[in-house]
Amino acid sequence: MNSSFLSDLQKRPRILAILIAFISITVLILNGYGLMMGITNVLPHLFYIPIILTAYFFPRRGILFSAVISAIYCGMTFFVHPIIPVEILSTAGRVMVFVTIAAVVSFLTIRLQESAMQFQGVAERSSDIIIVTDITGRATYVSTSVKKILGWEPAEIVGKQPMDFISPDNLGLLQASVSDITGGRSSVEITVPFRKKSGEYAIIEFFGAPVIKGGAVAGIQVIGRDVTERKRMEEVHRETSQRLAEIVDFLPDPTMVIDTQGIVVAWNHAMELMSGIPASDIIGKGEYSYTAWIAGQTGPILIDYVLRRDIEGIKTAYPHVHFEGNTIKTEKDITRVDGTRFSLWISATPLIGRRGEITGAIESVRDVTDQKKIQRALQESNAYLDTVINTLADPLFIKDRKHCFVTLNNSFCQFSGHTREELLGRTDYDFFKKEEADIFWEKDEEVFLTRRENENEERITDSSGNTHTISTKKTLYTNTAGEEFIVGIIRDITERKRAEAALQITNKKLNLLSSITRHDIKNQLMALNSYIYLSGEAVDNPAELKQFFAKEERIAGAIAHQISFTKDYEDLGVKAPVWQNVNTIIRRVIARLPMRNIPVDAGDPDLEIFADPLLEKVFYNLIDNALIYGGEQMTSIRVKNRKDNGVLIIAVEDDGTGISAEDKTQLFTRGFGRHTGLGLYLSREILAITDITIAENGMPGKGARFEIAVPNGGYRFIPGTT
Repeated sequence: MNSSFLSDLQKRPRILAILIAFISITVLILNGYGLMMGITNVLPHLFYIPIILTAYFFPRRGILFSAVISAIYCGMTFFVHPIIPVEILSTAGRVMVFVTIAAVVSFLTIRLQESAMQFQGVAERSSDIIIVTDITGRATYVSTSVKKILGWEPAEIVGKQPMDFISPDNLGLLQASVSDITGGRSSVEITVPFRKKSGEYAIIEFFGAPVIKGGAVAGIQVIGRDVTERKRMEEVHRETSQRLAEIVDFLPDPTMVIDTQGIVVAWNHAMELMSGIPASDIIGKGEYSYTAWIAGQTGPILIDYVLRRDIEGIKTAYPHVHFEGNTIKTEKDITRVDGTRFSLWISATPLIGRRGEITGAIESVRDVTDQKKIQRALQESNAYLDTVINTLADPLFIKDRKHCFVTLNNSFCQFSGHTREELLGRTDYDFFKKEEADIFWEKDEEVFLTRRENENEERITDSSGNTHTISTKKTLYTNTAGEEFIVGIIRDITERKRAEAALQITNKKLNLLSSITRHDIKNQLMALNSYIYLSGEAVDNPAELKQFFAKEERIAGAIAHQISFTKDYEDLGVKAPVWQNVNTIIRRVIARLPMRNIPVDAGDPDLEIFADPLLEKVFYNLIDNALIYGGEQMTSIRVKNRKDNGVLIIAVEDDGTGISAEDKTQLFTRGFGRHTGLGLYLSREILAITDITIAENGMPGKGARFEIAVPNGGYRFIPGTT
């Protein structure tokens, strides 16, 4: 029973049902006769025929049919042999076999139909043409895609031979392919023109494979793909490549082109001269053969990375790369195999087809060896100049005619508090106060116009808000192109000016203190002379004389204290103010005082203030007073700092008895106190030399708190100074 007969039966289900019914009735009649005649071994096997036919052609009804016909057979057996157990058991066994056979055949048939439907679904949905033929090449099945591609209905091709559609020029190739497949070859691929219904020809790429049945080739399965457009594009690409090669050959820079497979399709004359490889020896070759002229280069180069669009590979292989759209530019030093060194600018870009697909890549190089030598010489010269100007401790700047910074040394950047990148190309107005920038601009213009050197003192505020007094010297420089520049050098004289001002203040204070001290001593001497005179008058009155002696002793002690005070302030302002670390000073002070195990927090270790060298005496007096007057309740002394509108407040506080409201008003008055009355007075004068003030803001009964106010510019934080 061949497949075509079965296919014909499946297309006529009613005739098939009648045939199965006829066979079933015939088998039932024969088995009824056999039961009556005692024949029960052979005839029941005839039931397999209708059961298998039903399960095969009607798989979803096969089990039910086998159950029904089995029930009829059981009824016939029981009717003929109602009391023979052996026959009943034998019949039951046959029924189980009938149902099992029906189930197995139905299951296999359903799976076979599902596979066939799946294959047909794939074939019908495929954009390729699928054809099944017999061993002669006659089509037995054609997928519906043939209509879309060739215009033929599937039925118009079924039953026909390939020569009905293929030109005679290609019949020999076709027949050879059919012979190869039927002769045992696993697959064959051919590309031939196939006639469309319109009469035109489409170029179809066919893939054929044998259909095996019963261990022999029973036909051929063919998949056809329309490659007409691809072939046309290949031809266009070939022509374009030829034209491109002709254009590339006229380019002055060495240039080459590769296709998507890395095959060289263009190699111009300039590239021949640089590489030493003739175009005839390289065109048509791939596998990085175009790098053979570069010493040590065996792998991909820029054109290969561009072809693959391997951005990460480009960045790794070429650190100094620039991206301009699809074009990749870089520079690289290479050595030719003969030892010649080149510095190259390299540019590569992918070649894009009409549909946006990459069809290849082009790379062009330019020999810039001489330019690089000049550039290196210029860089060395600039590096030498940079080294010289950056060695200068004083800030140096160069401005162009627009007053923009064009060159700066490191000292200028550090002094201004701005980076070189921030400053270059900008003017003073971008960084400094307008009133300061106005003066800078005016002095610059004076040099440009008079062409004479200029030197003057100016004030400048850095990025931290600190104002400096500077001495600036400016001169004019004109280069060979006639461009004018201002070259300026700055010297920071802030400390000198501050010291000069402090010395002036000190001299005034010293003169005042000297005058006051002389006046006080003179008054004390006048009082002493008076009591000496009175003592002479009271020689006969011992009690009164004793009182006069006591007053004379107190006056002598006061004079001694006055003289001692002159010793304390004789060095006041003698030396210029300097930057001093507060934490270090306090630790030196507490090392000299009887601290009685009272802990002292010395404050920020990075804080420095600009003050007279006698600053240590200030903190000595403050901590000594705390130890003397703090009382038994005092357990600690702390030094803290905070900023208030740019002013730094240094607080020296304790948790002792504090200072009464009445005493607060006289604390810093000369002579007030239980001892000399000069310690806090002298402390205030020492601080005032650099415009630092001191006040007591503690709470009576809760501890003393002396606050030292340091003006902006008089303090700084320098890590690691302690």
